[in-house]
Amino acid sequence: MNKVILLTVVILLQVSGQVVDGQAYPGRGSPVNPGDIVITEIMADPTPVVALPAKEYLELHNRGSDTVCLKGWRLSDGKSNSLFPDVSIMPGGWLIVCPVADTALFSAYGPTAGLRSFPALTNEGKTIFIRDESLKLIHGVKYTSDWYGNVLKSNGGWSLEMVDVAYPFHEEGNWKASVSPSGGTPGARNSVAGINRDTFFQGIESVFPVDSLTVELRFSESVPDLCDMKESISIDGTVISAIAANDPLFMSFSLSLGEALVKKKVYTLRAGREVRDFAGNGMIVNEFRFGLPEFARSGDVLFNELLFNPWPGEPDFAEFYNCSEKIINLSDLFLFSVRDESSDTSSLVPVSAENHCLLPRYNIVITSSKSILEERFTSSVPENITEVSSLPSMPDAGGHLVLVNRFLEKIDEVYYDEKMHFPLLGGFEGISLEKVNPCAPSIDRSQWHSASETSGWGTPGAPNSVMLEDQGSDESVIFSSTKITPDNDGNEDLLLIDLNLKNPESVVSIIIFDEAGRFVSKLGDNLLAGPAASVVWDGTGSDGRLLETGIYVFLITSFDRTGKTGRWKKVCTVIR
Repeated sequence: MNKVILLTVVILLQVSGQVVDGQAYPGRGSPVNPGDIVITEIMADPTPVVALPAKEYLELHNRGSDTVCLKGWRLSDGKSNSLFPDVSIMPGGWLIVCPVADTALFSAYGPTAGLRSFPALTNEGKTIFIRDESLKLIHGVKYTSDWYGNVLKSNGGWSLEMVDVAYPFHEEGNWKASVSPSGGTPGARNSVAGINRDTFFQGIESVFPVDSLTVELRFSESVPDLCDMKESISIDGTVISAIAANDPLFMSFSLSLGEALVKKKVYTLRAGREVRDFAGNGMIVNEFRFGLPEFARSGDVLFNELLFNPWPGEPDFAEFYNCSEKIINLSDLFLFSVRDESSDTSSLVPVSAENHCLLPRYNIVITSSKSILEERFTSSVPENITEVSSLPSMPDAGGHLVLVNRFLEKIDEVYYDEKMHFPLLGGFEGISLEKVNPCAPSIDRSQWHSASETSGWGTPGAPNSVMLEDQGSDESVIFSSTKITPDNDGNEDLLLIDLNLKNPESVVSIIIFDEAGRFVSKLGDNLLAGPAASVVWDGTGSDGRLLETGIYVFLITSFDRTGKTGRWKKVCTVIR
């Protein structure tokens, strides 16, 4: 009797020493653009196991409309390169990529390519990217363990998955820990798949001259290769002879100049509107000022503002001001604290981990949380604030801080304590100390005063609220107009009251009366205004309602702790 035997054969192909699951398909070799093939899943820490093999893997996805052959492509972490075998990805398909020894473990989940020299996926994070056979960047990711957003899942067994594959170069909010019961979705649609559009491109992040003939330009996101777009970048008429990419994600570029930069000259780099991120977004910041840096010496950069007693859960900060005509590299400056009773010092803290130009008459703030500082102080200037991993100890009661250069030469120092605050304040928590004259000696206690109440009790990155400047007028109280018409038509809807009291400890009260002398409203009561402040009145009374047409009298009084007082009467007419 003849028997029919059905024999199923699973074939593993070996191409150039690299094993490929037989489920992968041959490709047509069509030209591929950046973002057509993307990394969509990363299993960097597979243990403790949830339900998947205890091995590392990546997942690739074909976003294009053509089958793509990966033969000759490279997977890299910047140190090593792994060649892809003759394997293809169908349109809309996925490919699992893993070490060659683990191919059989993952083949049950979908098309799988095993690579020799598969780069180790470190738990904390690293940069990984893929290039085609011509070495053109196709996609890359600089992942971090912070992306899990879940302490338990960051301990292992769960993959990181891309949320919206339509925006593969958009990292913010576009990667999350898998929510699959298996711990990941290799070879399948991601469990966290959703909409996370990339509609914003900050643009230029930094510009720094490596030397007089080379400038490094960094963007906030990956951008198309600028190497053939020299006409898109300009530096005050300086000829740019060549542009080369510095990193595999095309975020940093080296510009070779046709003529040397000169010291003590501030240059402006501008990028054309055609420079966009991979999603096609235009830049918010398309120009950046920089210059050739010089070493800081004693007195070049001085302490300018300190917050050493913040609200609970909020960060300290230190602000520095460049009093010189030099351009200073912030990475050459270091801060440490001193315990005077024991002469012990803290570790050196770099003012900036990256090269950054501090221009003449500009300031810079360092803090451990830039976002909290921006939220707390409405007067802050975000572009002048830089985040560091930690600050030296800044005790609430007082301390001693020293600024040095990389040769450990002392640039400046300051002794501070609570007694330097304005004594009539009810408390000092959340109030910074500011210098009246940024370039006065920092050890001169008389130069330090509490930030004004009108500034929000601090001005990180902005001009100090107590800084004495030429007000351009001898008048102490100036009204923007003698009348207001609060009808919200954009014309004289508000009254601006400028106070030019020229004393950082001026305390001001403003009371409004009607023609009959009846109380109407109080704009300020013992307001710490500093040497100069502005107060806005919208034509409302103490109940928040608009006042009737009429003449209103403003009684403005001031005093300071020396006993000096001031008294002014001003009139403003409300017309409705």
